Amino acid sequence: MANKSIVAVTNCPAGIAHTYMVAEAIQQKGEARGYTVHVETQGASGVENQLTAEQIKEADYVILALGKGMTDSDRVRFNNKKVIELPVSEALKRVDEIMDNLESEAKLFQTTKVHMGTTKGTKAEGIMTHLMAGVSAALPFVIGGGLLMAIGSIMAQFGAPNVAPGEGEMASLAWVLNTVGGLGFTMMIPIMGAYIANSIGDKPALAPAFLCTYLANSADLLGTETGGGFLGAVVIGLSVGYFVKAFRKVKLPKEIQSLLGFVIIPFVTLLVFGLLTYYVLGPVMAWLMNALVTMLSSIPSELKLLAAFLVGCMLAFDMGGPVNKAAWFFSFSLVGSGVYDWYGIVGVVTVIPPMAAAIATWIRPQLFTQAERDMSISSFIVGCTVATEPAIPYALAAPLPMISANVIAGGIAGIASMALGVQRTAPGIGIFDPLLGLMYPIPSYYIALAIGLVLNVALIIVLKGVWLKKREEKAALEA
Repeated sequence: MANKSIVAVTNCPAGIAHTYMVAEAIQQKGEARGYTVHVETQGASGVENQLTAEQIKEADYVILALGKGMTDSDRVRFNNKKVIELPVSEALKRVDEIMDNLESEAKLFQTTKVHMGTTKGTKAEGIMTHLMAGVSAALPFVIGGGLLMAIGSIMAQFGAPNVAPGEGEMASLAWVLNTVGGLGFTMMIPIMGAYIANSIGDKPALAPAFLCTYLANSADLLGTETGGGFLGAVVIGLSVGYFVKAFRKVKLPKEIQSLLGFVIIPFVTLLVFGLLTYYVLGPVMAWLMNALVTMLSSIPSELKLLAAFLVGCMLAFDMGGPVNKAAWFFSFSLVGSGVYDWYGIVGVVTVIPPMAAAIATWIRPQLFTQAERDMSISSFIVGCTVATEPAIPYALAAPLPMISANVIAGGIAGIASMALGVQRTAPGIGIFDPLLGLMYPIPSYYIALAIGLVLNVALIIVLKGVWLKKREEKAALEA
């Protein structure tokens, strides 16, 4: 194993927790086995520790732990390398197994082949990867915009003027902050559609998808009651992406082949989908989005609470995995249409599992290993910022009691959030969002959070205590 080297790339949709947790795990586990390890993180702060051509050239193995996919132009760096590609959430669970079986897990990647890595996965999983790439790109717009609007609103509440520019008068600071922040929400949907298409068709798909999604989301331009919202972004992003991906395979005379990527494809795609969006896709998506919002607003309260329980359970189930992301995507996608109660459930439930695990270690430390007790403070702090992933190590150590406790508490917290009318208008920084004006009513949020947190801690202590006792009894019988 002497002089063996590993390079890795990690990313996840939010670019906050999984990206760095998996990077750290790969670094530590690889170095513990004698490998030289270099990890590039593609997180919320952009690309950090970018792999050099020399590091890639010298690497014996490449690990791609991806949550938001990777463009073809990014993948080409690893041509003719032994590559292991898997979802970032799976990488965190399997890092020891991967490190012990690098040779058997790795597949030779060649740019002439369409597929890379293992043959696991489905078309649905591939589409979800593209969708989360779009969400990941849109998040900075809505986070930054939401925080600016929150600051502007707080200033206005404390008496600062909120005045638009007029004849010979400058706009007030609060108005400027609200206006600039509002641009983030305006651009969120077009950016989402653009980067869904970019994830599939690479850069030539970016501009056509952005412009067409902007058109589909503009009720004024379309002459409809509402815009296409996230449905428009998804349909247009996927359609443009796959159209461009197929278009790129067209062979033209050598003299004009170089124009294909940055002139011909963008022009033809924008022409086709611009007309298609204006006459068909935009109006249809706007009608569907309006129907969805109307349906969600009119369902009976008892069914709404049942759905809230389901969403809460899903958010708490796999702590950043595909089930969590599906519930998160559904809730977040409604924000652009002014429906905030489902995203309110996200703000309540996603902070609970890591915080509850940490608190349980402080109340009943004998139920946890020393390693789990040592990570409790960091789990609590990171959990406060709406990153559920710190709860994963606790769940891996005792899956049945921890996941059961999380799911039950998450579902009840979802009901409490919906019943108390918790609204979340934008992503933020977790339990402090109500203080920034991103969640309201403030008392309702903290009541729903307290209900879920107390219940989760109690269930962890009870269920894990029973689980450990049965495991000890079984071990004694076997001995």
